[in-house]
Amino acid sequence: MNLLEQAYQELYPERKENRELILSYSGRFRGYNANIRMNWGTITINASRKWRGVSPDIQKGLYQELLVRLLKVRKHSINIDLYHNFIKSLSNVAPKTQTHPILELSFERVNRQFFNGMLEQPNLRIGAGVNRLGTYEYATDTVMLSRILFENTELMDYVMYHELLHKKHQYIAKPGRQLHHGKSFKEAERRFPDSERLELELNKLVRKHKRTSWFW
Repeated sequence: MNLLEQAYQELYPERKENRELILSYSGRFRGYNANIRMNWGTITINASRKWRGVSPDIQKGLYQELLVRLLKVRKHSINIDLYHNFIKSLSNVAPKTQTHPILELSFERVNRQFFNGMLEQPNLRIGAGVNRLGTYEYATDTVMLSRILFENTELMDYVMYHELLHKKHQYIAKPGRQLHHGKSFKEAERRFPDSERLELELNKLVRKHKRTSWFW
């Protein structure tokens, strides 16, 4: 019995799953990512190879979290709690190997003004997207900002602030979902000066670059 089968049995002892439960590890995932899919005869989870070295109890929490999302039968377990605690702790030990001088300056400005200089600098990398201007990855402690923000320092700092709030507040885990923009997050986000105006400016910037991409 593989770990996915164990995770299913422990989470849904009252159910009999007729589909084959397949677990595989792949090197194509970043960090500790994984996905789940279902067809008529199988439920398959593909997970990053990094999970091989993680405690089986934590792994089962990941698989149970994915099963709850897939099957939409709300369940909770100690293993799921262990999984979320593990993911939230990774930022404290993630190697800091990526940076960029312009992003460093943005981080330093935002950290000094809004976090009293108390946040540890995460990994900083540039993205090329238009639809996604910024992301924060918990497992690798990485902030990514789109290159198009280099055109406007104020907008760059605003998006940097948003992503650093994810680093500070992390997320709230609920059965089958994660709440990334809770009440305290939204209250903190509004503390950035002229946030409503900046949201409009970000929309204009995105529209501008989408038109440019279409033209070319």
